[in-house]
Amino acid sequence: MTVAQSPRPQPPVITAWAPGKAVLAGEYAVLAGAPAIVAALDRGVTCRITPAKAGDWTCISRGYRARSTHPRERLPTTPGDPAALVRLCLARLQLPARTLPRHLTLEIDSRPCFLNGVKLGVGSSAAAVVAVAAALARLGNTRCNLPQLFAIHKDLQGPAGSGLDVAASWHGGVIRFRAGRGEPFALPAGLRFAFVHAGWSSDTRQLLQRFDAWRKGGCPPALRKLMACAERLAEASAEGEFLAGFATFADALAALDRAAGIGIHSSAHLTAGAAAKRHRVLYKPCGAGGGDLGVAVSDDADALRGWRDAAAAAGLHPVDAGIALHGLRLQPDAD
Repeated sequence: MTVAQSPRPQPPVITAWAPGKAVLAGEYAVLAGAPAIVAALDRGVTCRITPAKAGDWTCISRGYRARSTHPRERLPTTPGDPAALVRLCLARLQLPARTLPRHLTLEIDSRPCFLNGVKLGVGSSAAAVVAVAAALARLGNTRCNLPQLFAIHKDLQGPAGSGLDVAASWHGGVIRFRAGRGEPFALPAGLRFAFVHAGWSSDTRQLLQRFDAWRKGGCPPALRKLMACAERLAEASAEGEFLAGFATFADALAALDRAAGIGIHSSAHLTAGAAAKRHRVLYKPCGAGGGDLGVAVSDDADALRGWRDAAAAAGLHPVDAGIALHGLRLQPDAD
């Protein structure tokens, strides 16, 4: 008598989600060792791995639109090919492709990090690294860690940058980030934040290159001032103390931009800043600046709404985004 064998169970669909980020304060100062305050945003990246019964590995990117299919042992290194990120993750996680399923589809959906086809500048590349690496680690019955994610992101983007976007995506909530380490930061409860987009994407590498060329490995007075403001703001606990520290940091960032000629304060950010003064709220560019995202803060919700309407009327693009209280989310989670 022959006993029928049960079919081998199909591996489950694996889904990982990682949030984007907004730098509330500390940009550029963090590159010289000062702390930055970074919020994870509820606009993030989803990675979904779906088993297949035939074919090779199909890697699909939505948002940044691309698609390619390759044998699992011969994933490319071509920049912009989503399979190249998969290859980097496998290498850093030390997951040989031959030990993983031969047939699958991997989708990277970063559409929430775009507005009208333009990248918002919320760290979608870092969020993609976190989501893809976590999903692949789960596929290989292991876990990834933050140092591995920092390394993958540097492999992808180059050595420039502090890694704060990776840390924010991993931790979630609001963190105080310094020298590769993030810890929870408690924002005063009465504060409100709103975001606008300049309408174009920044070339972050170019802006950071200008900053590095200006400081030449040293610490000019404008940078020392910015670092001191970042240090004070990172210790703020009361609402008024945070608002005063934010205003001082924003002024110091503008002074550094004037001294270094980086281009942080583009015409769009200057327009948003002028509207902020009229509505008595505080404003600054987020991250590298130039284009991308800007943030306004106030303890007056009506004033913030008035500023947002004025910024929109002036041609900027309001962005609906809130703070993501949690970082990486993975289903099914590892045992």
